[in-house]
Amino acid sequence: MCMRAPVCKQLGQYARSFSEDVSHMPVITDPDIKNVFKDLMAASWDELLDVIIHDAKKALSKSTDDKSGQEALTNVFCAAEVVEQFGGILITMKMELDDSVWMSGENVKPLSDEFSNAFRVVHERYIAYLDSFGPDEIYLRKKVETELGAKMIYLKMRCSGLGSEWGKISVLGTSGLSGSYLEQRGP
Repeated sequence: MCMRAPVCKQLGQYARSFSEDVSHMPVITDPDIKNVFKDLMAASWDELLDVIIHDAKKALSKSTDDKSGQEALTNVFCAAEVVEQFGGILITMKMELDDSVWMSGENVKPLSDEFSNAFRVVHERYIAYLDSFGPDEIYLRKKVETELGAKMIYLKMRCSGLGSEWGKISVLGTSGLSGSYLEQRGP
């Protein structure tokens, strides 16, 4: 028997009661809007599926009393579209970088001014976009960081001499958001 069981049990009780009744996601009362919201949050935003886009547009155009739910869905849908486009730019930069140094890194050379400027602009826009989320949209900021962070870190890893501001880029997990996004998909 674990000698720490009583302590672990006590800590577990505190952890549960500390986070009980705390919702990081917006309250959505309309079931159609809620389902599309959950689908969007659980989906990869690398390339949005047509069915999710269709469902989101349908839920946003429907007449409902849940205006705050529609606003939350609008914000998530817009963020997903932005991330899809911005992620495409990052993938294009990654491919051009790989072409210039080759995948194995055999042809390493200093970054051209064009690449250096592109990296600076990408970083500035990434940080500005993250800073645009309000305190009630932390769930959305974390989703954006999760979706774009890995691509940004990949670029960071492939280049030396980038500024210290690139050290602030992280890939966040979803465990701190009242369970993972996949768990949030349930009814």
